[in-house]
Amino acid sequence: MVAGIRSLSRPLNNAMNSERSRLSGATIELITALSVGLGPAFEPLLPIFIPTLLGLCARTSKVYTSRAKASIFAVIKHTQSSSILPYLAASVHNKSLSLRLVAAEGVLAYLNFNTSNGTRTHVIEDVIQSTSEDVSEVVRAVGKKIYEAYEALLPDSVERFVQKFPLMTTCLTCAIQCHCIIYYCHQEVHSRARPCF
Repeated sequence: MVAGIRSLSRPLNNAMNSERSRLSGATIELITALSVGLGPAFEPLLPIFIPTLLGLCARTSKVYTSRAKASIFAVIKHTQSSSILPYLAASVHNKSLSLRLVAAEGVLAYLNFNTSNGTRTHVIEDVIQSTSEDVSEVVRAVGKKIYEAYEALLPDSVERFVQKFPLMTTCLTCAIQCHCIIYYCHQEVHSRARPCF
């Protein structure tokens, strides 16, 4: 079945990208249903459909963004594959706020759905660093939640991560304890980073 879906990838992606909202929506719903039905077997299709769904999240239309986001979260929940993380991690650097937010929330959802520690630790850490530096308070808030989930799921990795980024993790820990949002920025002209509150 996966091979048959792969052979239809071009028309399916074109349909999702269609300016005709009903056609795009129906196709996104189909991809969602396939991810639910196939579960982990959907993993080979991630490189085919996830980039398109993430691209839709960068559009200004909330209709397209909400549909694509729902589909991405369904894929994360039912596939539970760490192979989706690099796509989400790359998207947290996008200029589109809506895409950065969906990507960060997607990483958080993956950590919440995933019950094992067999994940791509370095990718999660890169996302924590990127979201802590984001200009958007909303993205930074999600980044704080990612760090909390990371601590709970991968406690053995926290110490190494703290040693690698001592100032950033100190700021994140303080933000969690005082229930506030931080803005951590890196000044390339200096030898160390500094937190901005």
